[in-house]
Amino acid sequence: SLLSTSTQSSSTVDIMAPPSTSLPTPSDNAEPDDNAVGGADVESGIDRPNKRLKEDNIDEGEVAIVSSSNSSRVASPPLDQITNDAIDISANCQTAVLKLLFSPLPSSLAPSSTNANGTPSSNSYNATLRNTTTSAAEDNVSSFRQLWINHGFRTTAVTSPRAAVSVYLDSCRARCAVADEHGDGTTVFTNEQGHLYLLTILGLSPDQSMLENEYQSIQSVYSLCLFIKKLKSVREQDMKKECVVEIVSGWQELLEKIVDYSQQTTPASTLKQQLANLSNATSNIVSQLVSKLTDIDHSLRTDQLMHEYNRITYENCTLSNACLQRWLGRKSNNPNSWQLEEVFFKSSPPNRYLPKYERITMHLIDKHSNERRATSNNSNFVFLPSLSKLLQTKTHVANQTTGVKTIVDNMICTTWECLLRDGYYVDERRKELLGPELRKFYESGLMAGRDGSMPLLLNGHFQPTYSLSLYLHGTAGAGKSSLVRNIVPAINAAIAKHCDPELLVRFVKQNLNKPFKTLQLEMDLRANNNDLSVMSIIQVRRMTLAQSKPGLVFVALEEMPSNEEGADPNQGEVSKLLSMRFSGRKGDFKEGGGNIPRNSAKRGISGDATIITVLTSNYNLEKPSLEALQRLEMFKNLKVVEVAPVSGKYREEFALSYLSQRVGQSLAPWNGSLEIDLNVPCGSGDTRPLVRYLRMLSFYVHVLMLQSKQHSPSTSSIKVDVDYNTSNNITTVTTNSQSMQLTLGSFHNLYAMTPSIIDSRASNTIARLQSLHPTLRNPMELSQILDFYFAKTLAPAVILSHDKQLIHNLINLLGEADGVHVILDIDPTSYKMMKSLYDASDTPNLRDDILQIIHGDGRASAASSYSNSTLVAVELTCHSTDAQLCIREIIEDSPSLTAFSTERSALYKDGLLFGVCVDGEITPEIESRASLVI
Repeated sequence: SLLSTSTQSSSTVDIMAPPSTSLPTPSDNAEPDDNAVGGADVESGIDRPNKRLKEDNIDEGEVAIVSSSNSSRVASPPLDQITNDAIDISANCQTAVLKLLFSPLPSSLAPSSTNANGTPSSNSYNATLRNTTTSAAEDNVSSFRQLWINHGFRTTAVTSPRAAVSVYLDSCRARCAVADEHGDGTTVFTNEQGHLYLLTILGLSPDQSMLENEYQSIQSVYSLCLFIKKLKSVREQDMKKECVVEIVSGWQELLEKIVDYSQQTTPASTLKQQLANLSNATSNIVSQLVSKLTDIDHSLRTDQLMHEYNRITYENCTLSNACLQRWLGRKSNNPNSWQLEEVFFKSSPPNRYLPKYERITMHLIDKHSNERRATSNNSNFVFLPSLSKLLQTKTHVANQTTGVKTIVDNMICTTWECLLRDGYYVDERRKELLGPELRKFYESGLMAGRDGSMPLLLNGHFQPTYSLSLYLHGTAGAGKSSLVRNIVPAINAAIAKHCDPELLVRFVKQNLNKPFKTLQLEMDLRANNNDLSVMSIIQVRRMTLAQSKPGLVFVALEEMPSNEEGADPNQGEVSKLLSMRFSGRKGDFKEGGGNIPRNSAKRGISGDATIITVLTSNYNLEKPSLEALQRLEMFKNLKVVEVAPVSGKYREEFALSYLSQRVGQSLAPWNGSLEIDLNVPCGSGDTRPLVRYLRMLSFYVHVLMLQSKQHSPSTSSIKVDVDYNTSNNITTVTTNSQSMQLTLGSFHNLYAMTPSIIDSRASNTIARLQSLHPTLRNPMELSQILDFYFAKTLAPAVILSHDKQLIHNLINLLGEADGVHVILDIDPTSYKMMKSLYDASDTPNLRDDILQIIHGDGRASAASSYSNSTLVAVELTCHSTDAQLCIREIIEDSPSLTAFSTERSALYKDGLLFGVCVDGEITPEIESRASLVI
């Protein structure tokens, strides 16, 4: 183990031997060939009682190996070099991760012609055993197999239909032991560091879970380190410019110190805090670096550089993958050019658990073959992020590996957690209705059409075969549209975390509450390349030019009308229109089906399980409408779900869960036990006011923690009590040693009854604003709103006023605060708030302006604090009621999604402040979104 200081002896196991030029006779108790992955397994590396190795096949440098059942002689594998740079065994998990990432590879894995003890490396050793008639691909596979044998793994060679190497899981869990040749009974392990490194790659290290958890906290640090290294190799002169060096030098120096400290004795808490500082700075460093490089060379594009950075992040999404890229990555120093193409996991036979047959089969890329499979693009091979959980499951139930079930369970939990993070609570009833559909969808994507008896693909992938389709109906304000809006990034996050970090879920929205003739016009198919029908747009969203692989498309068909006779539109007619157009047919709907044109299936999207469809409506789906939709394969699994507002005990559970999550996130990296006793009224109906209240409450809990310094590393648990007094409307927050009283003010904002300076940027801005506007109303309330803004509590903060100069001065002063960027004097009637579906990609709009600042911040000082995040303040001027109508979506408290958004392109509004000057009366829609009027 990487985290232990001693190695346990293993019991007697099968003995390994180097491959022979002649195949041995199969054992009587060998598994039949039908259990082989992709063809016949040749177990020439396994010594069995009825097999003998010829003496003339033994290479020099061999030692005797003693077994309780037999004796034989095999070639001695090369030993690891004992150097200070090798990956030492350490009790510190953080140090172990850093050494895996930054120390030299174990010498038995590093490229060399000979090893330290003078024996040939696996490449030269295996050259003496090659058959001159074998192909180059077979030679490559043979040398690859020999390396695994040399590190104590039991292997077989796969010969048909493609050459591959199988590694058995029992040799990963209980390593093959080698006895001392002097026969004194001691157990000797060779290539120990290389063995542990290979186990980490396979996700089977005894300490894999702890190592992976530690790696996730520094993944962004490691990805940025690789990104800088890549830029220095391809943009050497640009990276040497002083303006670029200023951005990265401080960050790199701190990283070098940490890596040096990892070779010594450093307190775990100190190391953790240093790594947290580096991790907090990565986003700002990347944005500054990209912005500066594009300024230096205008031929470089921001999306081009970010695509490369994202590729590095995908390929190093887990510690297993990071170690794999170091060893076998496309750019690694690999003399054999071993590159994985496909890897499969073959579980034990159906309905019985025989662990000795469980194996991982690795196919290498044959550069001399025209046939390419999984890695046809320029990306490196990437394992499933959930590889470790899949392979460390040891049971087998009903033709379905329990590991797959575990991963699917985790994906569903991640979906619920992401929904809760965004303020949408899924109660038990909704989980019971939505959970089974999500389970079938996730499981089909992970299994990729294979049943439990077939080998499972271990490449990072998600290839669904089950069509996920939902019909959400309920009263207005029940949360149907909010669920659609929030579940898109939740599904994307679940797939990225557990299956494929590179896959994107695109979003397409189509309203159905339009006159029927308008819907017909939007959905009619055109017989040319200018087809911009809804179906055509859905098809092209699977694979855009910015994507490296096809993804999923989430289609939101909102506001399905009623089925009342004479209504325009009518539910039945709209359902028939969808059924015809999505099947690729232009004609009218015919009862009974009619004759289906032979080419319609190629034009339609009916059979594409990568398209997720969700319909929303205030009305139930009538049976004739359901039957019309279910003619299509994509609606065969259509699940009708009635959505009701969260109420009663579920609302109280939501409030406690959401507050605990917010407080826990604010206290990171502290990871002690947090207990909250919440006794506040939770209201009824729409949950958005409750979410806003809880976000403000979490802010004050965090302030109290900072003042009492209770979340220090030495503190193992924190107790928080929150009580609301109905007689005086005062909320009291109490921790172990301190308390704070809060009261509701205007616009349902929560204020401390004893004001104090929380963020100096807020108090300084108010002081300067008062000097310009002595008659400023509500300065203390405005200061508190700015505190919320700087802490990213409100999402977003919206300040209204009839005084244009006051709003202008406020935004200007905020722009002088550390970490704040401003956008001035935006008129919604002359400047787009966001792009429409048919706008050109370079159409100027406010939404993209904000995203460009967040993702491409090149103005922040390189010397700014690592903990500062980018904040944006926007000045809006509304001269008319129409202008107020234009800004409703951009200032509401939910993520902004266009008709073609993904999780990464969604605009999340924490950290945004809108100062809105209104001429004339403020409309109720805008006032309901306001944080304060000054």
